[in-house]
Formats: sequence, structure tokens, C-alpha cells
Amino acid sequence: MKNFVKALFGGLLTVLGFGSCDVVGGGMMCMYGQPHADFTVKGTVTDEEGEPVKGIKTVVDAYYKWTDHAGINYSQLDYSDTLYTDEKGQILKKATTFSKPGEIVVTLIDVDGEENGGEFEEQVINNLEAEQVKDSDGWYTGGYETEFKATLKKKN
Repeated sequence: MKNFVKALFGGLLTVLGFGSCDVVGGGMMCMYGQPHADFTVKGTVTDEEGEPVKGIKTVVDAYYKWTDHAGINYSQLDYSDTLYTDEKGQILKKATTFSKPGEIVVTLIDVDGEENGGEFEEQVINNLEAEQVKDSDGWYTGGYETEFKATLKKKN
């Protein structure tokens, strides 16, 4: 009877997601939880005369980068969102990412043609950096912020 009760509770705990970890795979310790960070992106889009441009499709891609023990570099898309500039030509988005964004790429696309000030060329802003604005604590890897200003050129 004692073994039956142990097996029953062991099975129940496993179904509920409880288990024991000692060593997993290549000698890494099993850990519970997940690293996460706050990520804020701010931006302003204007035309060549300095006027704000409303309705610009703004695609924000943030990549998590790391180097393994053999010195091989990796990059993985951690966050992606599509936003549209408001009447002041601005975007603001607060999100959660895995860790500090290692590289941020912003793509600006005029999707409304002649509306909102004319037809503008597409622009890509590469290698934006994220500045740490909050300290890390345990699984929380900190708060990060990036800001950009872009001037769009009209199509000929």
C-alpha cells in the first residue's frame, strides 16, 4: 500500500509540473523561472522640413545576442512589433523581452501614399543600442530603453 501511495503522489506531482532536477543534458543544472527584461522603444519621425509624419508603419525588431562557451556568436529575434506614428510623428511601446536587446532594427514604411504629407522613401535604422535604465534582480535582467529620431525623404 505504501508503494502505491508513493507512486500515486509522484504521478500527481509530475502531472502538476513538479519534479526534481539534478543534471540535464550536457551538465547544466535545471533551473525554474525565466529571465525577462522591460524594454521601451520611443521614436519620432519627421519630414525634411521638420514636420511630424502621421501613419508611418514602424517595425521594431529586437534581437537577443549571446556567445557560447566555444566563442560562437548567436542572434535570435526576441521581440518584434508593428506600430504606427501618431499625429505628432511619435511611437512609444513598452514590452517584455528575454534579456537586454543586443541589437535593435527599426524599419519605417509609408503605407498611406500621398496622405499625411506625401509619399516617403522606406528607411531602415540598424544597430540601435538599448540603454539600461533599471537594475537587474534575480530573473529580472533589468529595464532597457532605446530612442530614435528619423527624417524621411519624399519619393521623387
